[in-house]
Amino acid sequence: MAGIVRIVVSGEIGCGKSTAVRAAMKQLGWAAPGGFFTHWDGRARGATRLLLETWTGERCVLARRLAGETGDPDRPPYELDRAAVARAAAACLPAAAAERPVVIDELGPLELAAPEFAEAMVRVFRGSAPVLAVVQRRALERWLGIIGREHAPHFIEVESATRDELPGRIVALFRAGFQAS
Repeated sequence: MAGIVRIVVSGEIGCGKSTAVRAAMKQLGWAAPGGFFTHWDGRARGATRLLLETWTGERCVLARRLAGETGDPDRPPYELDRAAVARAAAACLPAAAAERPVVIDELGPLELAAPEFAEAMVRVFRGSAPVLAVVQRRALERWLGIIGREHAPHFIEVESATRDELPGRIVALFRAGFQAS
């Protein structure tokens, strides 16, 4: 297990988590790691569908917006497509077994509704690949409970005052881990 680096980056929505992670990926030369990112398909946050896309370009609809607001911040007004999420997890996460880095951008409360997806995240964090994961602050405690805090030993909180230095900090942690292996 020496040399395996697993980093969780967290913070509020819009604080720069993904920007810091992508800058670190670029510095590390990780053009096509295992894992995925989520996005609104070029639309504003809260669009009618949320997509999951692998770093190699495969994509699926992760969730669709429900007709009304739920009023519950822990249950976003989206319906998760559990079958699509299970297929996506199977397609983009086996890279952990290949010891290719895995970058997950991002995990929030929505993905918690798919037990098979959560199980895939556990396998990733307990595997032999380096992991860099973005987790929304509102879902952080639940994800750390599932993954196991001991399997995510490096935690970085993103704040506007420190976000510009974070890519370098992330890169330094991974490089130190590579040298230890």
